Amino acid sequence: MTVAGAAFCACQSDPDADNAAKWTADQRATIESVKPVEGSDGHLFEMDYTADYKLPEMMEKGCTSLPEALLLLYKTLLPDSRVLLQNASTQGVGCSTFSSASSDGGYVLGRNYDYPVKGCYYMVVRTSPKNGYKSIGMADVSALLADPDPKNPFSTVRNQEITLFAPFSVLDGINEKGLMCSFMQLEFESTMQDRGKTKMLSNWILRVILDRCQTVSEAVEMMDRFDICSIFQNEDMDLHYILADANGDRAIVEYVDNQMNVLRTPELIGEDAPYIMATNFYLTPGRRVDRETGLWEKKELGYWRFDQLCQDLKSNPSPSKAEAMDYMKNVRIMYNDQDEIEALKRLDRDPEKFESWSWMSLWSSVYNSKDLSMDVCIREDYDRKFSFRIE
Repeated sequence: MTVAGAAFCACQSDPDADNAAKWTADQRATIESVKPVEGSDGHLFEMDYTADYKLPEMMEKGCTSLPEALLLLYKTLLPDSRVLLQNASTQGVGCSTFSSASSDGGYVLGRNYDYPVKGCYYMVVRTSPKNGYKSIGMADVSALLADPDPKNPFSTVRNQEITLFAPFSVLDGINEKGLMCSFMQLEFESTMQDRGKTKMLSNWILRVILDRCQTVSEAVEMMDRFDICSIFQNEDMDLHYILADANGDRAIVEYVDNQMNVLRTPELIGEDAPYIMATNFYLTPGRRVDRETGLWEKKELGYWRFDQLCQDLKSNPSPSKAEAMDYMKNVRIMYNDQDEIEALKRLDRDPEKFESWSWMSLWSSVYNSKDLSMDVCIREDYDRKFSFRIE
């Protein structure tokens, strides 16, 4: 395998070389498909996931926490391998999103993934499950890599092996039916539903939606089949979701007091409009509150980004894909952005914990339901766009 210019062998000096001998032929082919995207300066990679990632088994077993999820991945996908990934951590993410009609035809979904600048490695993940829909999406694999070589982050067996978990690390995506989805961070308590249904980690539900659903209505119904458990359950944070389909239906889904709420545009901005948007505060009526004042004010984390998206969409509610990327550029979190710093300070966040506030928009993605495409700009370089498509 050639990844970032170095041949796969893990060589005999790799202490985990014995694990590679236990991969199936399809898993090896999947790992060998990983390659750097030309022009991305070693940050963006792509893979064709042709192995079976056994979603039905994952859906049946379920999981309630990140450690449990990692163990389930090993037991299900790599049952004969020695566990190499001992732990993983989560950290809150920013993120902005919207969906609207597009002047290019179909509908678009735009999303910024905001995270500390130390996140350096991102994966375009293509999947073609036998009993599901094809999809393409973006995954952040930075947090799972161990001491990656900047010139070749997948040079070791350990770092090659974690790419087999990539379908469950997708943060935004589109499937062959034109259904698009993503999620954003929320503050306040973590969702831990307990209705007697199978448990599902809050970020994993995106994998289920992309594989099994054609429309927003089907996605909402699918989400309700599980008891959702926040991946941030020990950090007083949660997620809410954006869903948009090829028929023009779109919604924000969030959980308040462990109850699912499905929101359309009138609930978000007080009037009907052909678009929808979200950032990092609750949109459910009655829960739009600031921790200090109890009001939905400009002090909310992500408010200025929400307001900017409103302005852009009111001026042009049917952007082209290029214009949609401009909207994402307008709401990027720039390095040491003072508005975001002040919002985080009001949430009693310690600046030292966030590497001197060194956040940025690690990627901006724009999906289109008509041509099943994904355009990506990474690390706020909007002069270079990488384009992909579901074949």
